[in-house]
Amino acid sequence: MPDALHLQFRPDIDGTGELFAQVHSNGYAGYGSAWFAVSVLVDFAKRLGTAFPLPADSPLGLQGGFWSQSGDGLEQEHVGLTFYPVGAVGRVGCRVVLSTPVHVTDRQESQSSLAVELLTTYEMLGTFAQSLEQLATGGADKAVLEATS
Repeated sequence: MPDALHLQFRPDIDGTGELFAQVHSNGYAGYGSAWFAVSVLVDFAKRLGTAFPLPADSPLGLQGGFWSQSGDGLEQEHVGLTFYPVGAVGRVGCRVVLSTPVHVTDRQESQSSLAVELLTTYEMLGTFAQSLEQLATGGADKAVLEATS
């Protein structure tokens, strides 16, 4: 399978849904999911689609998983996507982090995780951002970010 990030979304009736991510990169592969509000995905897709150039000092990211009880951020990241510029010739990096959830009754060591980088272009990033917005709003079945060599 070619190196790429594949996203699918299963909406719920409350304005949220489960985002499923599958990635292949340099012989590594992983799968994970996390819940997001539809509005968060749409907002992120719009910011990603209009970010040219990507800010080098503050990458654009989308993270989901188990939130801390205190509301201070994620306690566990299950799906993490971070986009940043690579070099000065229009390449884009996407850091993909996927992890399985660890519940209260689970051992921490039982968690599986994967972190990979996909290299792509601004053109492919724009196409991905459009398909992510359509995915979140029900206008597409998947969003794919293809890697370049």
